[in-house]
Amino acid sequence: MTEDIRSADVVVVGAGPAGCTAAEHAALDGIDVLIIERKQEIGVPVACGEFLPSIEEIKKILPRAVEVDSLFDFPSSLTSMRSDAMRIYDPKLRSFKIQFDGFTTDRDRFDKYLASKAREAGARIVTGCTFSSLDGQEVVTSAGRIRTKVVIGADGPLSRVAASLGLPRNKGLCPALTAQTKGDFEPIPEMYFGSMAPGGYAWILPKKGGANVGVGISMRFARGKVGDYFKRFVGDRDLVTSKPTGKYVPMSGPLSRTTAKNGMLVGDSAGHVMAVNGGGVPIAIICGKLAGEVAAAKVLRETSIDTYDKLWRGQVGKPLRTAVRTKALASLCFGSQWRLGAAMGFLGERRMGNIIRCKSVFA
Repeated sequence: MTEDIRSADVVVVGAGPAGCTAAEHAALDGIDVLIIERKQEIGVPVACGEFLPSIEEIKKILPRAVEVDSLFDFPSSLTSMRSDAMRIYDPKLRSFKIQFDGFTTDRDRFDKYLASKAREAGARIVTGCTFSSLDGQEVVTSAGRIRTKVVIGADGPLSRVAASLGLPRNKGLCPALTAQTKGDFEPIPEMYFGSMAPGGYAWILPKKGGANVGVGISMRFARGKVGDYFKRFVGDRDLVTSKPTGKYVPMSGPLSRTTAKNGMLVGDSAGHVMAVNGGGVPIAIICGKLAGEVAAAKVLRETSIDTYDKLWRGQVGKPLRTAVRTKALASLCFGSQWRLGAAMGFLGERRMGNIIRCKSVFA
C-alpha cells in the first residue's frame, strides 16, 4: 500500500451505488474519503436486473425521500431502454399489465458513473482491495491497514463490516442468477411467478439489442438449486445467454440496527432492499447520501453517528416495512400454484401495482 492511502477520515467498503454515493457526499464536505473495492473493475461482473424506476415512480414508492430529483438526474447515455409498463405472469402464464415507468441500464457503466462522481467530489478509490476486519480505529485489508475515523459498510448482504461492528446480519437471503441475452424485445419488463422461481420470480428486462434475464428463488420453497431453475427458465423460452452471475438478495427487510461505534451500514449490507421485488438501487442511493453526510458531520463536528439510523428510517423506513409485511402474506401462497394464481387474480392489476410500489395492498 502506498503512503497516501494509509489513512483517511472515512473509509467506504464497497464501490456499488450505496458506497459511491456515500463517498461522494462525505467528500463534498471536504473530508478525506477512501473507497476500497474487492473487485478489480468497478461494476464487473454485473449481478443484478439492471432496471430502475423513473424519478416519478421513486417519489411514489418513497414519498418521504428528499432531493430525489437531483439524486436521480442521470445522463441519458445511461438509459438502455425506457418502458412505461410491465407485464406480470401468474403460474399459468396469465398476464397482468401494470403501468410503471422506468428504464434499464448497463450496471457496469452505471456504477462507473457513480464512482466518477465520487472521484470528482474528492474521494479516492482503490480496487482489488478486500476488507478483512476492524481493529480499533484501523481497517484491516488485503493491502494493509488504514487508519480512519469512520467506516461505512457497503459490502453487500454478507457484510464483513457488519460482523466487525457487531451489527445484525441479513436473514432470508435469496439466491439469484442473472445473465444477458441478445435479440429484439418489446419494451415491457416481464416478471414470472410460480414454479419457475418458487418464492421469488423470474424476469426478462429489455435492453438495447437484448435483455437482462434472471431468476431469484427462496430456498424455503425451492426443491433445487437456483441454477436449475435458471436453466429451465431460459430453456423454455429458447434463449441463449451469457454465463450467469450469482448473488444473494436480502429479502427480510432492513436490519434492526445499522450503526455502531464508528461505523454504519448502507445498501444491501443494511437490508435496504424492497422485499416485494428485490429492488435496492434507489434506496441505496438515498441512504448512501445520508450515510456520507452523517460521516462527514461525525468527522467535522463529532455529531452522533446514530443520527444516520434515524434519518434513513424517516425517509424510507415505512415503505420497507410495508413491503416486508406484504411479502410475509405472499409467502402463504407460494407453496401452492393454485393459491398463488387465485391470489394474483383476486388482486388484479391495480392492487399488484400497489404491491410493486411498496404500498398497502388496499391503498
